[in-house]
Amino acid sequence: MVLLAPRSVSVVLGLLLSVFFLASSPVRAADIAEARAKVKSKDYEAAVEILEKIIQDQPKNPEAWKLLGMSYHAMKMLDDALNAHLRATKFPQTRPGAFYNVACVHALQGNKKKAFQYLRKAGTTGAIDLARMENDPDLAHLKDDPQFRDLCPSPEMFADPFVEDVEIIHEWDGEAPLSQFGWIARNIGDVDGDGIFDVTTSAPSLANGGPGAGCVYVYSSKSGKLLWKVKGKPGESLGSGIEAAGDTNGDGIPDVIAGAPSASKAYVYSGKDGAVLLSLAGKPGDSFGRKVSDVGDVNGDGCDDLLIGAPTESTVAKNAGRLYVYSGKDGKLLFDLAGERAGDNFGSSAGGASTKKETLIVVGAPNAGPKKSGRTYVYSGAGELKFVIEADATGAQLGAMFVSVIGDIDADGTKDVYASDFSNTAKGNSTGRIFIHSGKDGKQLLTLTGESAGDGFGIGPADAGDANSDGHDDIIVGAWQHNSAARSGGKCYLYSGKDGKLLREFTCKVPGDTFGFDATGMGDVNGDGLIDYLLTSAWSGVKGSRSGRMFIVAGTK
Repeated sequence: MVLLAPRSVSVVLGLLLSVFFLASSPVRAADIAEARAKVKSKDYEAAVEILEKIIQDQPKNPEAWKLLGMSYHAMKMLDDALNAHLRATKFPQTRPGAFYNVACVHALQGNKKKAFQYLRKAGTTGAIDLARMENDPDLAHLKDDPQFRDLCPSPEMFADPFVEDVEIIHEWDGEAPLSQFGWIARNIGDVDGDGIFDVTTSAPSLANGGPGAGCVYVYSSKSGKLLWKVKGKPGESLGSGIEAAGDTNGDGIPDVIAGAPSASKAYVYSGKDGAVLLSLAGKPGDSFGRKVSDVGDVNGDGCDDLLIGAPTESTVAKNAGRLYVYSGKDGKLLFDLAGERAGDNFGSSAGGASTKKETLIVVGAPNAGPKKSGRTYVYSGAGELKFVIEADATGAQLGAMFVSVIGDIDADGTKDVYASDFSNTAKGNSTGRIFIHSGKDGKQLLTLTGESAGDGFGIGPADAGDANSDGHDDIIVGAWQHNSAARSGGKCYLYSGKDGKLLREFTCKVPGDTFGFDATGMGDVNGDGLIDYLLTSAWSGVKGSRSGRMFIVAGTK
């Protein structure tokens, strides 16, 4: 059944899974949102009570029928679920998933013929990733039927993923279904000494002796070779947060920091060989390691320092959140910063950078602010607040997952600040919007918005580098749920930092690939003098449902 995905990685996954089409009238928008929250929390009886009232008033509300079917299905009320799923097939926006869910009910009822009939209908829409069949317990007893294998996606389906003419320099695929390889991917600098910047990524739900262990990988960008990997322990979710760490031990080789928030831990690994340099721990239940980042050399000891978020830390108030700043050299706590109010989740995102002039630290608190729609705080290296970016009128969760100190967008000699609200409702639910402000004085420089409701525009740290050689650093942004070429195919956008002009698009035509799950610049990988890009599809079905994949694609003039 197509249910909300399990919260096996972190609470962040729950934030990502809020992308749905809200087709109801404004009168029922709040009720639909409440019902969706009940489904996410598995309070299905309460969801049914809300949804049945909506349907009495609005019998043509597709979102209500979809959620009602999901609730009955989860409660094993199969006849009621089948009726609701069939009603959801009547509406274009819910039809593909409803076909799949009808198939699941028929399978549970022992009607193989109708189960395969509706699975074919779901596949024919071009909007459903049928790789999910492999791991769906509703369909388990269909696996021995030859029809099942015929319906599973073929390798050819994934071989030519882009609408545009895109040169793929490297593609890496996940190891196993449900591992979410490519959850985060970053340019970490040159770890193997070949003069080309290399790549780290994670698969935070990869199993290793048990579910939800997670894994961290480092690859050579020049050869594509795996240089090293480290697997987590069952239940750690290693790699839910992962970033370049800079050179923390002074050996001239950039390192990697990875969070394991389900265990409230974070680890710094040697970029050279993956050896553990530091092991840091928070308090149980504080989600320590949900977000991790390099911040440059804050304390002037010649080694890069570290940021670690703990968004459910509750010293100030329950789930106010906290950000810790650690010495990369010895793991000593330099200082920390805290959220203002209960539920702010301060530290859900963080980024930083240091220059000879100053250090900037950026921290997201997605439930802060007067409307609890998010704030992003910008501090100096000493922890002094410089300015605050508030969510706008259509804001939903500013700073939920992505903030950063990016390049010099306005070419004034100072790095600037980026904050994302990928749930922003500017054109409908989860359109997404990003904001770029001057690192010098906080002035708003650019605001960019997704194309349509449900896109989830605003994924990644946005740092492209100067792609068009105009002296201004540019911006690359993912929209992981974009639908123009395939349902949840995804899309990435390259914008001019100078004026926000769209320079290039990358659109995925594979259903469910979620291209743009992460996006960042890589510098010149292939030696043609142009900036190349690291782009991921962490829910791609290329090696089974949500196995994930990652690309380096070539830049163009």
